[in-house]
Amino acid sequence: MGIDVGLVFKVASMGVTITILYTFLKQAGRDEYAFMTLLVGVAVTLLWITPAIANFFSIVQSVFKLN
Repeated sequence: MGIDVGLVFKVASMGVTITILYTFLKQAGRDEYAFMTLLVGVAVTLLWITPAIANFFSIVQSVFKLN
């Protein structure tokens, strides 16, 4: 019923990886690639956490008996 700890570590590792890649590409003068890397990282992370958010809303619905 709680949040999956593995998901937290996946999101954190994705954040660290994207930060490193973004900084490296920005310093190399590849601003477009850095921005695209950032967008892809955010999109993948949102895809990972979407089921957890949906689960959260279903729990809120059941607690407040909204359905």
